[in-house]
Amino acid sequence: MSFIVLLLMTLIVGIAIVELGIILYLDLFDPTDDVLFLEIDELFKIFGFFFIILIGFELVETVEMYFKDNVIHAEVVLLVAVIAVARKVILLDLEKYDPIAIIGLGIIITALGACYWFIKQSYRVKKT
Repeated sequence: MSFIVLLLMTLIVGIAIVELGIILYLDLFDPTDDVLFLEIDELFKIFGFFFIILIGFELVETVEMYFKDNVIHAEVVLLVAVIAVARKVILLDLEKYDPIAIIGLGIIITALGACYWFIKQSYRVKKT
């Protein structure tokens, strides 16, 4: 059963990579565009897709580690959360959000960073 879950997740990430390649090709070689360069909105779309694929890779690794060790590794889960929040921050349109929402996002980033730091510190203490 675990092999099927990993296979399906890997298949989804593979499909996303193919779709990213198609989007990148179509954006670069658009016949209606006279310039070979990408525009800002196209770059944001492509970078967002890269982050989604990176999150997919990390989720596959997390599930694989869970099935192998039968333990959820908090460090990897936090890393996935940090990548997801980083994607949100990079693609964030500041004009669409209230300042309170942006402050809340900053608090989430700080909390995730602190949790990750504490986990890394606890691993160092265990090794010594």
